[in-house]
Amino acid sequence: MTHGTALADVLSRSRYLLFDFDGPICSIFAGLPAPTVAAHLRELVIDCGIELSAGAATSRDPFDVLRFAATISPELTRDVNDELRAMELRAAEVAEATPHVRHVIQTAHEDGRGIAAVSNNSCQAVTHYLTANGLAPYFTAIVGRTDPDPRLLKPHPELVNRAVRGLAADPAECVLIGDSLSDIEGARNAGTLSIGYANKPGKHDRFTTAGADAIITDMAELLPHLSEHQAADSNAADGRRRR
Repeated sequence: MTHGTALADVLSRSRYLLFDFDGPICSIFAGLPAPTVAAHLRELVIDCGIELSAGAATSRDPFDVLRFAATISPELTRDVNDELRAMELRAAEVAEATPHVRHVIQTAHEDGRGIAAVSNNSCQAVTHYLTANGLAPYFTAIVGRTDPDPRLLKPHPELVNRAVRGLAADPAECVLIGDSLSDIEGARNAGTLSIGYANKPGKHDRFTTAGADAIITDMAELLPHLSEHQAADSNAADGRRRR
């Protein structure tokens, strides 16, 4: 199956679109870089008199610091999660929109598809961004991190399952569009289809190996397939009028 054929097949089988937030919708840490957030969270841990692991001490990913905190105590996990949420809210204020995503979301809505956001980022930050940018009305469900336990984040199916329930959908009729391996694995664990958004070099091969059902490098690639239902309905209506 060719790249274009795979994408067309996936979207023809999907009545519901689940968008990962950071990547497909926006770059949340574009204005407040993730390494800066990770460094701030490390300071919180160190101020508690706790020695970081080698991985957490050098990681540029804030979630690695949260995962480390979860190995220490529920109290530290809660504190790190609360501070991460606060910084995500700040980051959402200066996040950069992903090119073409607004058009994609509007077209999917006009096509009658249910839409959800499902993210490892805090639910408050995701909701704030979508509301501030006029996108929230298009979403039936907005699902993000509410529990400090990082074990419940993607690739665990919990968040994806919640999004599917929020849409009152069958998982088999849903497709998750994500830019990380945790999205592809989370979709598979929840029984949904997946589209890998390969927005950086090397991701296409990783998504292929992970078994993504389709892969795109630009969100605009979705548009022709999202308007097909509208075109079919229009053609059917034209045919009825001619009769």
